[in-house]
Amino acid sequence: MTALTDTQELLGTRLAAVVAAFAMTEDEQALLAGEALEALAIDGAGAALSAADTPSMRLTLDVVVWRWVEARAALGFDFSADGGSYQRSQLAKQAAEMRRKAEDRAAAAGLSAFEWPAVVFEKPVNADLSDEWQDNAGIYQW
Repeated sequence: MTALTDTQELLGTRLAAVVAAFAMTEDEQALLAGEALEALAIDGAGAALSAADTPSMRLTLDVVVWRWVEARAALGFDFSADGGSYQRSQLAKQAAEMRRKAEDRAAAAGLSAFEWPAVVFEKPVNADLSDEWQDNAGIYQW
């Protein structure tokens, strides 16, 4: 067994409902498993997935699969026909929410591939605030 086959098996069991609902092919599962392995910098052709990597892989698979679902659901559109109203965009909204939750859980677990970057910007206000300040003094505004 390789890390790729272990990851595919984990995907098939952990996200079985999504695999069934979208009739995910073996090739699509292999592609998503490979993307998850890449996010964790694990060689898919290498040895079997270690027990230490499994919790991180679960979180990563959640993110990767929900991103895939969101991309597929984005192609749906709302329409009305024969007195009925069909809201296909609802699936895209729900998939986006599940993806956000999965990314938040992965970031909270410390997986660097899903952490939000800290954005710090400097807003110069007055270079002459005091003699102790440098000429390029600024205030950080949050």
